[in-house]
Amino acid sequence: MEVLGIVGVAAGSISIPLAAVAASTAVVGISQGVNGQQQGGGGKSAAEPDKSDPRIAKFNLVAECITPVSSPGPSPSKLVHGKIVVLRKGKLYLDAADPEYRIFSDGHPFSGFYLEYPVGQKPLALVSTISRDPPELNWIYADDDTLELKYGNKTASMNHIHGPWDWTADQRAMMLEDWEGFVALEESPGVWGLYYDQDDDLLESSGIADGRRVVECSLQRRLEAPKRS
Repeated sequence: MEVLGIVGVAAGSISIPLAAVAASTAVVGISQGVNGQQQGGGGKSAAEPDKSDPRIAKFNLVAECITPVSSPGPSPSKLVHGKIVVLRKGKLYLDAADPEYRIFSDGHPFSGFYLEYPVGQKPLALVSTISRDPPELNWIYADDDTLELKYGNKTASMNHIHGPWDWTADQRAMMLEDWEGFVALEESPGVWGLYYDQDDDLLESSGIADGRRVVECSLQRRLEAPKRS
């Protein structure tokens, strides 16, 4: 992995180049080194990375429908359950796991891991690759105004809900601000965007739902198989 790439992650650069994002132990080692220099200043070497830390393992995200809700007409649960999270045009959407059935030709499947956010109280944050070539990382966050799940650089994310991200006790499902508050909103026929249901009311009080179908869902982690060298 290029050192400049992961230093970009730890420092929160505008766009994070990454030559070999699969080398997760390098992620921890360099990010610990950057943090050590910021805190201790000087010539001491960084602590050895914890190679067993599961938070640095790369994973994909799959939507698991909890229950059909706010759904006039046929239940949309089957339209949501089992879809994968993809990134496109600054937002997170759901699309078919099978590439042959995807509605977004430009969707990039989520492929990310946890990392400390470089600003403020430095909560545990979430990053994902945003393209295959060049491979770059962006921060995942919830828009404070629209509650859409989005991705962007430090400047785009820092004034929104960028953490803390975490997982449930069984390490399977995603949490933001200590709970599973995610819903899928049918923005247009067949197009499901991901949102943070901050008020736990299916986006009703915010007016975002606006009569459209909303499905509560759990974002399940699926670990990526290690790449062969």
